[in-house]
Amino acid sequence: MKRKMFLGMSMVLIAGMVTACSSQSNGSGAGSSSAPGSSAASSPKAENVELTWWTDSNADMQDIYKQYKADFEKANPNVKINIVAQPDDKIQERISIAVNTNALPDIQEGSIGWPLTYAKKGLLVPLDEIIQKNDFDPGVLNSLAVDKKSYMYPFNFTASAMMVNRDLFKAKNAENLLPKDMGTWTYDQFKEAAKAVNEPSKQIYGFGTYAGDIGGDQGHHMFLWGFGAKTWADDNMTAVLNSPQGAEGLEYLIKMVEEGLTPPGTAGLKAGQVINEMFLQGKVAMTFGSIGNFSAFNKAWNEGSAKKFDVDLVPYPSKDGKSSNTVLFGSSYWVWNTKNEAKIKWSKEFVKFVNTKENMSKLTKLPSIIVPLKSLAGSYDANSAQGKTLKLFQYAGNIGVAIPGYSETRAAFTPELQAAFTRKKTPQQALDAWVTKANEIVKNASK
Repeated sequence: MKRKMFLGMSMVLIAGMVTACSSQSNGSGAGSSSAPGSSAASSPKAENVELTWWTDSNADMQDIYKQYKADFEKANPNVKINIVAQPDDKIQERISIAVNTNALPDIQEGSIGWPLTYAKKGLLVPLDEIIQKNDFDPGVLNSLAVDKKSYMYPFNFTASAMMVNRDLFKAKNAENLLPKDMGTWTYDQFKEAAKAVNEPSKQIYGFGTYAGDIGGDQGHHMFLWGFGAKTWADDNMTAVLNSPQGAEGLEYLIKMVEEGLTPPGTAGLKAGQVINEMFLQGKVAMTFGSIGNFSAFNKAWNEGSAKKFDVDLVPYPSKDGKSSNTVLFGSSYWVWNTKNEAKIKWSKEFVKFVNTKENMSKLTKLPSIIVPLKSLAGSYDANSAQGKTLKLFQYAGNIGVAIPGYSETRAAFTPELQAAFTRKKTPQQALDAWVTKANEIVKNASK
């Protein structure tokens, strides 16, 4: 999920594509066409179309992609789908080139962080009419919405949480301080748990936090959200993290650092140092993470480079202990606005087809996939990492992946965090400075 933002394109091309998108939404779209395999779809009058589908390079998915293609083409002989696997490396650059050279694919599948900023430029096709919205937690779709429209059809999601080394708590007879059954808890309860296992003399710390790079910066936003702050206003264009609640949350976190509940040198520590070294080596009891980190842990344990421990997920705390917060990461399908109405129509039909409950159920058997459909939640053991992750979806917040200039706003956040952690700025001053920078970045990126 390490992505770069795109290069701009000319306003002439944007205007033409916006007009095409508007025309499509009022014309014959997928919602008004017959379902794949119906008599209308296979009638002699059905238009012959050839679609290009960019997929990611997830090895677990390649055979399933090919099966989707074969099944859809069999039901719709007028449609030919060309699969083009795109390595994740430099995918943003390849998308930007395709945008600027009018060489976009018709359909794409991949990280939600790749395309959303193009929605405001009229380059993505709204999918509201084909998404079975009642089968998703509202937070999943809301976190991907652009101007209250859905451009992404999510099929594989994970949610960030507090990773816990339960063995450290068991050793201190303090496991009872952790939430049970993915229940919510307060920041004071969280701090009590951190204190119970904190042993600086043995270089073991209750909580691992960092500000040396942008990796895992979502965890800082989540910490402040628990005090009632929001990163972005409802217009999804204006940074508002400098609220009194945001400043209160950052002050609370800084005091945890000053009380010695975190590894020293927080301002300079990088995410990889804390997660993949300190936490993995049993030196940090709790830190930001997700099920996505588990494969690296298992690899280290299997290779013998780290001692295995009982790793678990619990929700992030909140001030009142009644809720939690998470940031969603994942993959979706989307349709590019190629200005070709026939291709757009059949692209939407294909996306609708691959995201049926029957087809998505095939994915539940893959260890690297968590299908976010509520109707398939029973496919996962409630006590498994996947099952626990599903319970976090209801707490999804808006981290800003659809906002123009999002990656630049992330880069601007790190130095302000460092200034706050080193007391060169008050929490309010640091957040004020970031909000000013972030809003200027968004304004410039929106031009």
